[in-house]
Amino acid sequence: MDLMSSPHPNSLRSYRIAAILPVYNEERGVQEVLRVLQEVPTIHEVIVVDDGSQDRSMQIILQSQQSDPRMRLVVHPRNQGKGRAVYSGLCYTQAQLIVMLDADLRGLCACHVEDLILPMVAEQLDMTIGIFRRGKFYSDFSHWATPWLSGQRCIWRKNLERICWRAAEGYGLETALTVASLRYKWKCKKVIWAGVSHLPSEMHRGFFAGLLNRAKMYSQIGRAFLLASLYTESRSH
Repeated sequence: MDLMSSPHPNSLRSYRIAAILPVYNEERGVQEVLRVLQEVPTIHEVIVVDDGSQDRSMQIILQSQQSDPRMRLVVHPRNQGKGRAVYSGLCYTQAQLIVMLDADLRGLCACHVEDLILPMVAEQLDMTIGIFRRGKFYSDFSHWATPWLSGQRCIWRKNLERICWRAAEGYGLETALTVASLRYKWKCKKVIWAGVSHLPSEMHRGFFAGLLNRAKMYSQIGRAFLLASLYTESRSH
């Protein structure tokens, strides 16, 4: 069936659903996220992209793969950033509905993932965005102040393919998605994820390394906004 002629299925059973999980040095959290994804029966494929991890992430992923036949592993020999990781995952699947999650989530349950997927059909949406509430104060505040930077999304493949992938490089993916949603007037919905959080960069990487990473992130977000705003579909990705 042609997605362009029928953008929203009548039933989730009509289409294949894949979760894409970029992973970079997430040995402390990735196992739990993968365990939760095993409990989501509506997902047909779990595409894990190891983006040049230097810790035990790869071993943990391989162990989890043994208990989940839906899991596929894509490996980047060196770190290329979240945007490239998601693009690699997208190229590895033909699924029409894509779920994107961070690998460092805390408090995630299968119901949160289902809540991200189900409204896509029931409400004929173009994209859903998971928003943290009643988890950790730093994550709650971040999603209150900048909800458009949430990495927890469900989106139709045809929409994801339309974003500016140059802008999505590094930490620019969410900005590229946001700009595309405004340009193409997508119907989007924020889905509240009660009790979910993730560690801030300063706790995850160490204080000074975290500060440097945060500065790098905001620099790439600014670059992404500029590139995505100037992008036209006639240009190559």
